[in-house]
Amino acid sequence: MEGGPGDALFYAQKGAALSSSPNWAFGDLAGAQCNHALVLLHSGEVDGAAQAIRPVLELPPTFRNNGIVVSAQRVRHALMTSNARTAAAARDLREESAVYAPRRPALPAGTQR
Repeated sequence: MEGGPGDALFYAQKGAALSSSPNWAFGDLAGAQCNHALVLLHSGEVDGAAQAIRPVLELPPTFRNNGIVVSAQRVRHALMTSNARTAAAARDLREESAVYAPRRPALPAGTQR
């Protein structure tokens, strides 16, 4: 497989930029932004990762579906395990993403098995 970290960053940025198309759902955009944040984190760019995921963390609770929450939690997990985990920006972002949860369960109460 070809490519390296620079290619991953290029494609993550391109995906996030393309996702602003009116044909994309808000979940696609949030996923692309989380992927962009992950690539930046793995490149050691905590401030860039924080900027990339900021719009996702600012989504109103009614837009926080399970896919978006899972993507945001992947970024949080990467923050906890990366070399940058002790940086102030990483700590702040971890705390903010710790309370990021969906507004409601995926299934109505009483129907979960």
